[in-house]
Amino acid sequence: MSTTWRRRLAGLTALAIGWSALTAHVGSSLVVQQGQAGPFALRVLVRPPGVIPGLVQVTIRSLGPAPAVLTVQPALWRYGTRGAPPPEPATPVAGEPGTFSTQLWIMSSGSYAFHVKASGDQGEGSFIVPFTSAATTTLTMPRSLGTILAGLGAVLVFGVLTIVGAASREGTLPRGLEPDATRRRRARRAMAVGGGVLSVALLGGARWWDAVDGDYRRSLYRALQVETAVTPGDSRRLTLTVTDSTWHFGPSRENPRRGIMSPLMPDHGKLMHLFLVAERGEGAVAHLHPVRQDLRTFTTALPAVPAGRYWLFADVVHETGYARTLVDTVDVPAGSAPPNVDTDDAIALILPRAEQGAALADGGRMTIAIDGAPVAGTDVVVQATVREGDGSASPLSAWLGMAGHAMVVRTDGGVFMHLHPMGTGSMAAAERLAQRETGDTVSRGESPPMAHEGHAIEAVPAVAATGGVSFPVAFPSPGTYRVIVQVRRVGRSVETGMIEVVVAR
Repeated sequence: MSTTWRRRLAGLTALAIGWSALTAHVGSSLVVQQGQAGPFALRVLVRPPGVIPGLVQVTIRSLGPAPAVLTVQPALWRYGTRGAPPPEPATPVAGEPGTFSTQLWIMSSGSYAFHVKASGDQGEGSFIVPFTSAATTTLTMPRSLGTILAGLGAVLVFGVLTIVGAASREGTLPRGLEPDATRRRRARRAMAVGGGVLSVALLGGARWWDAVDGDYRRSLYRALQVETAVTPGDSRRLTLTVTDSTWHFGPSRENPRRGIMSPLMPDHGKLMHLFLVAERGEGAVAHLHPVRQDLRTFTTALPAVPAGRYWLFADVVHETGYARTLVDTVDVPAGSAPPNVDTDDAIALILPRAEQGAALADGGRMTIAIDGAPVAGTDVVVQATVREGDGSASPLSAWLGMAGHAMVVRTDGGVFMHLHPMGTGSMAAAERLAQRETGDTVSRGESPPMAHEGHAIEAVPAVAATGGVSFPVAFPSPGTYRVIVQVRRVGRSVETGMIEVVVAR
């Protein structure tokens, strides 16, 4: 029996006997969100599965008095809590006071709201953790298990043919008599016919199996195809064009049944947050906010970024709360810096190391430290402290609706995260998912916002901090990371500092 047929037969046999081989979650991104559930301050760590349907692992840490009861309810955007399964209780973790855990089944890809509810003697409350569910991998069957199941399948096929032959040969034979030649020939013909029927059934099952597997593989999350170009010369301009065929917001004449994306919405007042990081993570970094020119094209003036090769990461959020990152590599030519009308753009030409204190403007200093052991899959806190030249705590002004922003980039470019003081989630996504539960269930139903609509579509709250800002995060895999923190001191431009972190397995 060939390897291909052995695998197919093993898969069909696994279905027949109900043996599930789901054993691992591979290639999943981690979600960390900090929030206030009434009187209870909580930090939620979500470990998504690599396959959908799959089990999501949720860990909740109490940052103060622990609640008596904690529950988590996953609600898919298109159904809300009315169509969601009942909340799952989170149980205390032995040996870790104030820590709770639970598991949730996720049955579909899409935008989810995890409703975290807490109650105790102090009161009760809830908040939403935005979660983008996407299948990222397939599970392979161990060779030993495949061999066993193929053997069991062969035994089943042989047993069925034996039963068919025996029934045809001896089913109506009086007891004690031996079958004659006619009966034996009839039995062989019945077994041949039965073998043909089983072969057709197995072939059909194999084709069905391949079709289902193909559909699933095509549904795996992948970064959308984009093209990025920079005009050289005295007025450099970066243009990002989404060329992927799935990027569409209305019926397609070629394929009207194809799924339609929900429109984009601003996050922190911007339709797109675009990050340029020098390749290998060494050198300049830029945090830019392109303007949308049409349904597929975003453009921005390129400030004083040195020539070279850069990783590009562009964050956008759909009106359903679905967040995605566009990824590319771009070669920036030499040229002058044109004026940039967006005062929220931030550029650092050389990333200062902040372990011992990165020097800032006017004698200020920034230090960055990790509160907790940087181990893959475990939540920690990035703590940035900012001081004036005289050692006093620096007052920070609101920048993009936050006291600060941070980027996490693995040195091979394989991992990128945009962090906020509340975690990895999008504030706009959390707000829209909350509106979903109050009856605002439909996106605007119009074309996505264009350039003439501007950026400041959502209200940017006033945020003030003094002395620093912290960012909860979980590193998804071992390796060396650069954590880049950006803050704006009162009356000054955006300041940048960086720390290198080695994450253990």
